[in-house]
Amino acid sequence: MKTFNLLSQLGLALSFFASSLAQDASTTSPNTTANSVFISPVRDLAFALNVPSDSTTDLYFSLMMPTGTSWAAIGFGSNHMAGALMLIMYPSKSNNNVTMSPRLATGHREPVYAPEIKVEALAGTGLANGTYTFNGRCSNCRSWSTGNIDIVSKSQNMLYATGEPTGYLKSDAFDVPLKFHYNYGTFTMDMVHATGPGGVPTIDQSEDSTLVGTVQGLDEEGRKDMKAIAHAVFMVLVFVGFFPFGSFVLRLGGFVRWHAVNQGFAFILAIIGSSLGFAISNTYNRSKMFNTAHQIIGLLVFLFLFAQFTLGFLHHRKFKQTKETTKLAPIHKWMGRLLLILGVINGFLGFQLAQSNDYNYVLAGLTISISLTLISVLLLKRCIQKRWAKKKDQTGYDLEPWRRPDFQAAYGVNASESSNIQPRAPLGRNASIPGMSSYAPYQPHGMGTPGLGQQQNVRQYV
Repeated sequence: MKTFNLLSQLGLALSFFASSLAQDASTTSPNTTANSVFISPVRDLAFALNVPSDSTTDLYFSLMMPTGTSWAAIGFGSNHMAGALMLIMYPSKSNNNVTMSPRLATGHREPVYAPEIKVEALAGTGLANGTYTFNGRCSNCRSWSTGNIDIVSKSQNMLYATGEPTGYLKSDAFDVPLKFHYNYGTFTMDMVHATGPGGVPTIDQSEDSTLVGTVQGLDEEGRKDMKAIAHAVFMVLVFVGFFPFGSFVLRLGGFVRWHAVNQGFAFILAIIGSSLGFAISNTYNRSKMFNTAHQIIGLLVFLFLFAQFTLGFLHHRKFKQTKETTKLAPIHKWMGRLLLILGVINGFLGFQLAQSNDYNYVLAGLTISISLTLISVLLLKRCIQKRWAKKKDQTGYDLEPWRRPDFQAAYGVNASESSNIQPRAPLGRNASIPGMSSYAPYQPHGMGTPGLGQQQNVRQYV
């Protein structure tokens, strides 16, 4: 009897222990065990991935970024852009939701929207507590046309990137143009750790949250497209600074040599800046077809700069030979003015194409201030010239300094008195010596040689 009671108590204990384990297993969220989590070093991106063990095609994921970040992206299958599948998230047009754009990257350039990649938004997607979140399921993200991920790898290569912290982007379009990434890097993910019961993985948003099943790799922060910046700086310097200044010095004082040197240097800068523009055109989807207004006008201006430089050279060479203006002069002058106007207009179009509209205010301020300064100096010069010309017309001729009224007034002499003052004899002339008119001209005696005495050598003469 005692043995039966002992066995029954043991059985109850075992059943209670088994039920406790079952209860713990049932109450534990599968998302806390079947996921791998990555958080960027500056905490502007968080990503968690779940590989459902009951599916051969699906992937569940969660992607987060704080408000103010322009966009956030995760790249599958590679530690470099070429061949990677990019999941890019950015605020919706209403700014209260998010847009998820799956894209394929072909190199170090803007990825292209891939409509064949199917991503479904799940519960929890949207804006909450200053954080944009996209919870989703991708039905064909394990392999794509240019790559795949290895779900049994414990160190699967991944990459991430975020846009600049200006919040410039708000769109519902899946192919909206993007600016150059501001932060980017690489990491590896343990896909085995992320495998388990399917569902949206959770991300610990506390300040002391750490990486789970991931290892940080490359980390680059504060990046900018230096080619685009150099292109903008060079072209603004050329069309707002050097070209107007070269025309200004020619009209200010006729400095032909400085005009030639200045415009030649600006022409070289224009070639460099245009070459940078051609180089970055293939980086972005919005410019790689070379069909935007900025690119078309820029190409025309670039070609006509060569014609303008040639006209100026031929005109100057002909002018040095004939000292007369040529028929090329008015063409050179008006073409230069037209190119300046087109260059400034194209600058505004360029900042709009680069999605940097704020710099249009800077360009407008520089253009207006520099133009007003140069025009004011030229107008002041013209007023001074007219005033001098008017003074000359009133006097009839330019008086000697000692006869000018302002000079005489300084020494207490009236203008009426000065008219009676007899001019003094020039210095070095003796007034007692008769004038040359009183001397009779030399008359030779006969046909002979004048009596000048015997010939003297140099030493005797000295």
